[in-house]
Amino acid sequence: MDIGIAVGGAFLSSVLQVLFDRLAPQGELLNMFRRDKHDLRILKKLRMTLLGLQSVLSDAQNKQASNPYVSQWLNELQDAVDSAEKLIEEVNYEVLRLNVEGQCQNLGETSNPQNETEELVGRLLSVDANGRRLTVIPIVGMGGVGKTTLAKGVYNDENVNDHFDLKAWFCVFEQYDAFRIAKGLLQEIGLQVDDNINQIQIKLKESLKGKKFLTVLDDVWNDNYNEWDDLRNLFVQGDLGSKIIVTTRKECVALMMNGGAMNVGILSNEVSRALFKRHSLKNRDPEEHLELEEIGKKIAEKCKGLPLAMKTLVGMLRSKSTIEEWKRILRSEIWDLPDNGMLPALMLSYNDLPPHLKRCFSYCAIFPKDYQFYKEQVIQLWIANGLVQQLQKDETVEKLGNQYILELISRSLLDRVPDSFKWKGGVFSSQDFYNILKWMVRNSLCMTLSMILPKLHLQNFVPGWKTSKDLICWNELDTCRIPWVMKLEQLRTLLPINIQLHLFSVNISKRVLHNILPRLTFLRALSFSRYDIKELPNVLFIKLKLLRFLDLSWRKIKQLPDSICVLYNLETLIVSSCHCLEDLPLQMGNLINLSYLDIRCCSRLKMPLHPSKLKSLQVLLGVTCLRSGLKLKDLGELCNLYGSLSIVELKNMVDRREGLKANRREKEHIERLSLSWGTSIAENSQTERDILDELQPNTNIKELEISGYRGTKFPNWLADYSYLKLETLSLSHCNNCDSLPALGQLPSVTPRATPKTRTRDLGPQVIPS
Repeated sequence: MDIGIAVGGAFLSSVLQVLFDRLAPQGELLNMFRRDKHDLRILKKLRMTLLGLQSVLSDAQNKQASNPYVSQWLNELQDAVDSAEKLIEEVNYEVLRLNVEGQCQNLGETSNPQNETEELVGRLLSVDANGRRLTVIPIVGMGGVGKTTLAKGVYNDENVNDHFDLKAWFCVFEQYDAFRIAKGLLQEIGLQVDDNINQIQIKLKESLKGKKFLTVLDDVWNDNYNEWDDLRNLFVQGDLGSKIIVTTRKECVALMMNGGAMNVGILSNEVSRALFKRHSLKNRDPEEHLELEEIGKKIAEKCKGLPLAMKTLVGMLRSKSTIEEWKRILRSEIWDLPDNGMLPALMLSYNDLPPHLKRCFSYCAIFPKDYQFYKEQVIQLWIANGLVQQLQKDETVEKLGNQYILELISRSLLDRVPDSFKWKGGVFSSQDFYNILKWMVRNSLCMTLSMILPKLHLQNFVPGWKTSKDLICWNELDTCRIPWVMKLEQLRTLLPINIQLHLFSVNISKRVLHNILPRLTFLRALSFSRYDIKELPNVLFIKLKLLRFLDLSWRKIKQLPDSICVLYNLETLIVSSCHCLEDLPLQMGNLINLSYLDIRCCSRLKMPLHPSKLKSLQVLLGVTCLRSGLKLKDLGELCNLYGSLSIVELKNMVDRREGLKANRREKEHIERLSLSWGTSIAENSQTERDILDELQPNTNIKELEISGYRGTKFPNWLADYSYLKLETLSLSHCNNCDSLPALGQLPSVTPRATPKTRTRDLGPQVIPS
């Protein structure tokens, strides 16, 4: 079975659905043709053709395993659909442009056995008997047996954290490159680096010198001893007791390192059956499902003792209630694939996904293995690429995307990172699935610069590279590499990844901004986050008509170019932490599809545009009240706000009546609210309480964050029992507060008060029972 084509078919189905929606009988496109008296027969014929393709595509995907000509047909169909999509999108852009111009004219658990964890922790905390400064501990086992999970568990262990001065984790994967590893480790510990290999090696040695460190090299395949010895020499100046953990599937790699390997074995049939029964029949009475139990035993045997394979299938089978559905999994031809590891279980789980989840999960292949992404980030990228389709009138695409995330978690295809920052929706990782997922899609859908760079001298260095849809920039967009990116004519997503995790900025040349990026006219999502850019040229966005996601956060820019205002398709604009940003373009009201605007931590930003002019706006983060004419009454006019709202600089409010105009209680779709006063001293504590009283949110609120509140007491609504849905309440830097209401009346809330909230009288019911 051609797995790349299997996943490609899912994306092809997605593209057809988007095109089909564009050509709906009452859609804007047909209405424009009808209004301007153009010939509708061409569009109607195209719509009928798409209907026919849609009906045969599903059947073709099922038959491609047995018929090689079907795979060839799907490849050719992809090219034709890409051309049709671009044409339709360009015509749709013209529809949007005409609408805007017309308006202007009219208006002006895979848990490891406890003994393995204890053994590994013990080895990390011990001193080498031979007095060696550096000890290497290889962990060996088949893919999916739980090596990375074991290493990650001890890496985050509290005793291990206290024992080492420095920790760093790097995923090596198949492509071994000592320079990339050294550079990645330096970035992991927060140091700025360049591309000089000698300087990087010197800096790494200096960073480790005299320190007891723990380094994890995850998923090592290279068994060349000389290359390993060169790499190990970079670590020899650490303090006594320093450790390196290496996870690998190859016994020869472990032997080469002379470290006394830990072997993580497969589970016995007896243990596999017991685990499978307990988790797959969870919340069901086993006595009433004896036949399912018998089928489950046979499926467990096919997992060959791999915990991750069982975890994946259990996540799928929990949603299957009939015997026939379980038998279908047991009898699947996928078990006959020439792979004795994780691949059959993953493919079964993937194939069982409904089409919309296949598309969204496959998109996650653009993220590197073990990369941790924010839920909001990936949902906005899904939306930008047309992978989340709004179904009901009162349902937002953000909420629908959140449902997709929850379903992927329930199927064990995504994992939530423990204790992750909840305000951004939590942090998630695809972890061990990335290896195989990357194999499934790399041929035609996504690339990373790490895949391209080693083969720049080849004419066609990666199969299908010119038709790649998504590209992750591992570190920087420099003039050496970007010309190759320019040849990816159908590129839709261009993101920097590693640099977002560190505090320093990365340079980008004027040539890239002026001459190269404007040519990528198929882009849907583009990020310049953390690039050292002080000015964006106006020419940059003029031709990027299809752009839907734009992230300019953490930039030194003072103003945005006016050409942003012709991005009529733009749905997400992020300019947070642009501390020098002073102005937004005057014609921002032209962004008729903008639904997500993040302007947090833009301290100098003036707001010439009232947000109420952005008619599609649903999520507004970081709006500053009472500066440059913006008042809370303008927020009151935003009737469509959904999801998140963040209001800062409330210290500028002096009248409770201004808070009343915000109309907060009527905004029933706001689920996350952040209120921040900033740093200052209040003149009147009662006024502060009155203002917060008027900012009372709707009872549908789920997360509430209050920072810098200057009153001595909180209003009574904060503990009102009607807030049944409130789950998280965060109070920080409320330095004047001397008491809290009885928060124990809130049935679901987990209150969090930071040390700088100096409450003296907390009352008997602060923490709910």
